[in-house]
Amino acid sequence: METLEKKTTKNIDQITNHFSENEEDIKIIKQVEKIYPVKYTSFLTKLFLESEAIRKQFLPSPLELKTNGTPTPFEEGKKASKTYGLERLYRDRVLITPHFDCPAYCRFCYKKSRVMRNKTAMSFEEINAAVGEVGKMSKVRGVLITGGEPLLDQDKLFYLLDKLIELENIKEIRIGTRTLLTMPEIYTENLCFKLSSYNQINSSDPEKSTYLAINVHFNHPDELVPEVIEACNKLTSRGITLRNQTVLLKGINDDVETISRLFQLLIRNNIIPYYMNHCMPVEGSDHLRTSVQKGLDIYKFLCTESSTAIPHYVYAPSGGKVHVGPDTKFEYVTDEHIRYIKVKTLYKADEFRKIAKKELPPRHEVTEDGYIQGLYIDGNDNNN
Repeated sequence: METLEKKTTKNIDQITNHFSENEEDIKIIKQVEKIYPVKYTSFLTKLFLESEAIRKQFLPSPLELKTNGTPTPFEEGKKASKTYGLERLYRDRVLITPHFDCPAYCRFCYKKSRVMRNKTAMSFEEINAAVGEVGKMSKVRGVLITGGEPLLDQDKLFYLLDKLIELENIKEIRIGTRTLLTMPEIYTENLCFKLSSYNQINSSDPEKSTYLAINVHFNHPDELVPEVIEACNKLTSRGITLRNQTVLLKGINDDVETISRLFQLLIRNNIIPYYMNHCMPVEGSDHLRTSVQKGLDIYKFLCTESSTAIPHYVYAPSGGKVHVGPDTKFEYVTDEHIRYIKVKTLYKADEFRKIAKKELPPRHEVTEDGYIQGLYIDGNDNNN
């Protein structure tokens, strides 16, 4: 295989074919691109030259055509509003997606069915409708502004934030973004100052305090280059909490040494290790999915380290997240040569139906005591 440096010197377009071994692989990658488009930023291109771990996250592989995954592995549980861009799965929080596209496409993204499909962004009228609906949800206190990438349209993002901050019931706002890795140059002093203005602490009446935090996404120590750390520091120095959500990825970070170093670097740079997510069974990502047990083995080691470096380890059937503890035992079911984990979740079926306004997702059922029991497609630890 040619080195990426040589390919970049010849023609930057050839970067996409980095994981090709021969002409047949190139043909397969072209098929992959038609199904799962490829997109990355100029900043990522620089990182590709230095890190195989980063390349694997964004460049297409011929293995993407070999899949047992589904187009919408976690999206099946979310359809609680007729208002475009607004979703609700849990009792105390909602998701709003003002912008569905991203500046770069992660190959393991569980939102491939919309992020890579040129879905229309929310209009200002739809944002008004969504905020109006959220204001009537008395049990909802938090909003996750997610994507796609909400920071690709900052006018709409700040319009949405201005509307949300006026609601009596909304006290906790989070923004989910990966632009700190893909486009760190956008984090100007002005942008960080504007974001920090939504942190409003009321010391005389703490019940009235509101805050804005940012959920960031780093998977490997190679991502924490100086430009990225500088952008993160611009946010944290202004009082904005950064919580990291790592995805466990085969051949990228599925070992104790890499994960431990990542979390240690995050902590030292004022970023909280928040979630270690098992890679969801989205189509095209099978070659990046470990078993949940392998994640548990890593998590057990983390539990012997400083508690500040221990995130929540979760996997997510469509009925809701499942938290994995150090003593978790898995029940397996095999169907048509696919291994599933059978799990009773913490969520009541009746509450799911009431909030999601739909029946249970596929491969989910109700237990005798009323909880949701689901099947989750497990990954494997074989070399692909």
